[in-house]
Amino acid sequence: MFSRVYPLFVALIAGFLILLLKLAAFYISNSMALKSDALESLVNLLAGSFASFAVLYARKPADRDHPYGHGKIEYVSSFFEGGLITLAAVLISYEAIENLIRGIELKRLGLGLLINFGAGSMNGILGMWLIHMGKKKRSAAIEADGHHLLSDFITTLGVAGGLLAVHFTGISWLDPAIALVFGLWLGYAGGRVLFRSVMSLMDTENPELLNRLVSAMNSVGDSNVLAVHALRTMHLGDYTHVDIHIVLPEVYDIGRANEIVHAFEHNVLSEAGMRGEFHSHVDPCKRQYCSHCSVEQCPIRQEPRTEKRPDFVVETAVSWPDGHLRRVLEV
Repeated sequence: MFSRVYPLFVALIAGFLILLLKLAAFYISNSMALKSDALESLVNLLAGSFASFAVLYARKPADRDHPYGHGKIEYVSSFFEGGLITLAAVLISYEAIENLIRGIELKRLGLGLLINFGAGSMNGILGMWLIHMGKKKRSAAIEADGHHLLSDFITTLGVAGGLLAVHFTGISWLDPAIALVFGLWLGYAGGRVLFRSVMSLMDTENPELLNRLVSAMNSVGDSNVLAVHALRTMHLGDYTHVDIHIVLPEVYDIGRANEIVHAFEHNVLSEAGMRGEFHSHVDPCKRQYCSHCSVEQCPIRQEPRTEKRPDFVVETAVSWPDGHLRRVLEV
């Protein structure tokens, strides 16, 4: 359990230190742009706290009230983070416009800028590490936190470049102008996080996940599995639920078919390196796959075997045999 959440605990400790440094940079310089950067670090800290809770909660096993488990809490965490980013963007933009109108007096900008850049660089390193760990552990919450920190580092670079111009030219109104640009960029980043979270909560299909599963099916190479169709996936944190129809030789009895399907499910998940489950439906071959069926002594064979089973492809795996993506029973 701890191995899954320790990246977020590391991020929380580092985030608190980064926040203190950025607040110190603002206090020294009285820069609106640096205050905006510090506000985003506060958002990082709040979002990271919620993400830590979400990752822990997502590991709870399925129960009567949550038969598919608790993994979707990670997408709720990502949505919460996106909302915080967007809120910070609105507050930063409002204050930047206010300071553009009334003006601002800067103090020791050079020292404040140096401290802020050091803190921002820590964010960049931390963000890249969290993205790597999020992909490795298949955690939407950890990866979203990493993208947020990386975007924070990019904006820190932009702020630093702009404030250097302020430092050397003495044009103080550039400071709130930079803060306004920072706020607009932050709003864009928050919108992207919100969009990805909503798409995940709506179970939008993941092409990368489908390709990985189909590739694993081809690597397993069970010749008893003649075809697959109606493949659908639902990603829940680091757990994947797979719905699939598997075509088997119809000469097999129920017991033999059950053995083949369970072995196929286990081997595919192992090959793909996934935690998850299959919900499989077995279809009879209806004597349509004789040309690549491996059952030699089949009493209902219509033609001899002349080829190996062709590799599965995503386009046919996700469709029904009639080409439709979904079959709905009318009542």
